[in-house]
Amino acid sequence: MFDQYYHYSVGQKRTTDRLQAILWANEKNEWIHFHVPKWLKDLPIHIEPEMSMRDLCVNRARNIRESNNYIRLWFSGGCDSTYMLNTFIDNGIHVDEIFCNKFGIPEADWEIDKVAVPYLNSISEKIKKTKITIKEPNISDYQQFYKNEYWFEKYINNGRNSKQFTGIRPEFWETINLHDVKKGTINVIGSDKPFIHYVKGEWFHFTLDMNVNQQTDTDYTSHCAFYNGDPLIFTKQCHMLKRGIMARLDPKDYNKVCLYSEKKYQHVFNESIGRIGAGKQFILKDLAPTNMKFIGINRKESIGKEYIHDNFPDVWKKYVNGLNNLNDAQNGRWFTNKNSELGPIGIFADFKSLDRNITKTVDDLYPNGFKV
Repeated sequence: MFDQYYHYSVGQKRTTDRLQAILWANEKNEWIHFHVPKWLKDLPIHIEPEMSMRDLCVNRARNIRESNNYIRLWFSGGCDSTYMLNTFIDNGIHVDEIFCNKFGIPEADWEIDKVAVPYLNSISEKIKKTKITIKEPNISDYQQFYKNEYWFEKYINNGRNSKQFTGIRPEFWETINLHDVKKGTINVIGSDKPFIHYVKGEWFHFTLDMNVNQQTDTDYTSHCAFYNGDPLIFTKQCHMLKRGIMARLDPKDYNKVCLYSEKKYQHVFNESIGRIGAGKQFILKDLAPTNMKFIGINRKESIGKEYIHDNFPDVWKKYVNGLNNLNDAQNGRWFTNKNSELGPIGIFADFKSLDRNITKTVDDLYPNGFKV
């Protein structure tokens, strides 16, 4: 089973779930290793597909339609899910349902309210036969989720590889098998962009577990990463991004694009792989907190924390006590700066070269530690 998924190993044990891996590692003070699926491990990504990105995506959409009874497309309004949605509708490929997931915090749900919903309204004539679902939790849902100080245990083996399980806005609610589905439903997610790195005169694709959006299939529903779940699209994106970076930036700045170090590089990222046209506007990723008292993995998370803290102190108390329980395990060894509030530290799988058919570990390339 595990060979078909991104997964972790701890000693002889294997799991797709990050929190489970941390708990196992803490039991015997073992190390956590992260692995890519076998298809990616064996994929010769140094050979670029000849077909265009557009044609590859259209083929992908058609194959998804022909192979599944019911397509539920998850839409956020960002450039990844918008390009994916347009690939279906502009080519007459029916989508059964468009699903927008909110977190019940008004200031942090602006992307759905002000971008996704207006866009769907603007194309309503094209999607008359498509069901639109907007899911939003309320405070009772938060109180139920944070009803005790070990709320994080809900993430274990729930079907979603819980890469960010310490945020106040539970990724748990994005688990595909929590939502009502018809048997044979495929959940199509707009993930993701490629992540590449230039080191020692060579380009490599790298996989950091924090960048992977993966869920395990069930008898009723399945998960589909539209871009990086397809070998040809995966490879094409890597080479398009490599060319785009080399054409626009000095070598000293090559590695700033995929790490979101500065907003100005996000245009290079999205334009290079064709998500947007040159100079077109899109939603920038904003990682800066609104208030340094409420830090998180991005601005939305910071907004969410401040909102819950100010309005629902009972929920906030259970949330913080849960973070403290996580930090107590081996002094927060597996969290950024030993602080679970900042999320787990990232774990690299092997690096695959875009220039030749070789694979390297992060230690091979960076014996003294990973550097930008």
